[in-house]
Amino acid sequence: MDKKDKHYALGLTFLFLAVGAFTASHHEMWRDEIQAWLLARDSTSVFNLFANLKYEGHPGLWHLCLMPLSRITSSPVIMQMFHLLITGGTVYLFVRYSPFNWFQKLLFCFGYLVLYEYAIVARNYALGLLLITVFCVLFKERYKRFIWVGCVLFLLAHTSVHALIVAIAIGIALCCEYVFSGRFLQPLSQAIETIENKKTIWIGFALIGLGIITAVLQLNPPPDTGFAVAWNFNYEAKRVNDIVKLISRAYLPVTRPVLGFWGSNLLTTYAFFQTIQVPLCYFLMFFSVLLFLKRPTALLTYLISTLGLLTFFYVKYHGSIRHHGFLFLTFLMCCWIYRYCSAINLGKTEQQDTDSIVDRVLNVAGTVVLTLLLICHAIGGITAVRMEHRHIFSYGKLTAEYIKSQGMQDLPMVGDVDFAVSTVVGYLPKRQIYYPRGSRLGSFVRWDNARTHDAPNQLVIEAAETLNAQTDKEVLIILNRAIGTELREQHNLAFLTKFTGSTVGDEGFHLYLMPAP
Repeated sequence: MDKKDKHYALGLTFLFLAVGAFTASHHEMWRDEIQAWLLARDSTSVFNLFANLKYEGHPGLWHLCLMPLSRITSSPVIMQMFHLLITGGTVYLFVRYSPFNWFQKLLFCFGYLVLYEYAIVARNYALGLLLITVFCVLFKERYKRFIWVGCVLFLLAHTSVHALIVAIAIGIALCCEYVFSGRFLQPLSQAIETIENKKTIWIGFALIGLGIITAVLQLNPPPDTGFAVAWNFNYEAKRVNDIVKLISRAYLPVTRPVLGFWGSNLLTTYAFFQTIQVPLCYFLMFFSVLLFLKRPTALLTYLISTLGLLTFFYVKYHGSIRHHGFLFLTFLMCCWIYRYCSAINLGKTEQQDTDSIVDRVLNVAGTVVLTLLLICHAIGGITAVRMEHRHIFSYGKLTAEYIKSQGMQDLPMVGDVDFAVSTVVGYLPKRQIYYPRGSRLGSFVRWDNARTHDAPNQLVIEAAETLNAQTDKEVLIILNRAIGTELREQHNLAFLTKFTGSTVGDEGFHLYLMPAP
């Protein structure tokens, strides 16, 4: 049987990588993907990288992984390949070692989060998914390999702020499990007693704590940060319900088959679903609590992670589907580790037989619910892959290819809006262009308050004229909007071409050339 499991895992992994590679070859990366690449590529050292990262709102493990890749080639395609291999490793470990049935494993591999959001869109979240999966693999014999558990959670805390919340939840749950094992978790207590060197457990906890502290220190924003600066601690019933709805978006990511498919949800277009959405989300939370109730480690992990993520979305940053996906990953992780958690031991009671029946009913219901959720994920994943093949995701890549084909890659350039134009820069061998929003040269976006002012077309043209006079060269203007005919003629600008109609709506581009003085 073990040999069949291994072959099934390898077969599914190769199939996943084949589908993923074909889809990734059709995916034009957008600004958030390219931002990480530019930070790694254009930072002069590791210390310089961390100085540049202070405005990003995420720890730097992903960027550290990209830095050596950016020294091999200036093409960001290598990042896509590396990212896909990370998710391929996750798929193999999940299929090989998770306790789910073969059909659930198949659905997981081709679900929206795994197949598209954390495989095709090259971001730091795939590392988080991999490390959560490695933690689940280690969980069965966690106290025998607790230093490894500590290392995994240390790294997990450094992948994203959302993975950090999950790492904190796991750390608290493991700490409570260890402290109270002698009193309430007798089988686990006996297993811990057989471990010869108890110091390894405390080393593991020290690594978890160190990972959390260092990640939090990295996330501490500088005084001049200009992105997501507000905190919302006021109670608003509508906002609470809007945040709770994110559970259904994470658990049921059924993508719409349209140009703007990314982050869309087909179910929310139906009036009936809108009516039941909030009650459904509360039901899913309540059902999960019932499912994990007798296994306190799984229950604590689920509650702290879910409530922690929802609180973050409420008070700080609402986020997108890639962030909300950690709500479902938390549920799936707890379904996995539940099998290896000790139940509360309060002695036998006359209700034991009744409880056993209830447990069996809950387990069957849990299997059915999880399978239905994974079917929805698979529908969303297959739809997203179809739409990726059908539509241009971002025009940054094609705009850069046009610039290179016209031999204009070495011209001075001015671009706005900076976060959109940075996508074009990522596909060019160019280290910097001038961003009027921020009034500086650069490649990646620095999210400080110096760039919060608007940069209307007139200001962009004035910046181009200054650059034109300084360099005595033609200046290429890249905008994600058009310049009016009158303004263009007034400044003698030549319209070159435009690329519009992408999935990421504000990453279509208009190119203009200002002649040499």
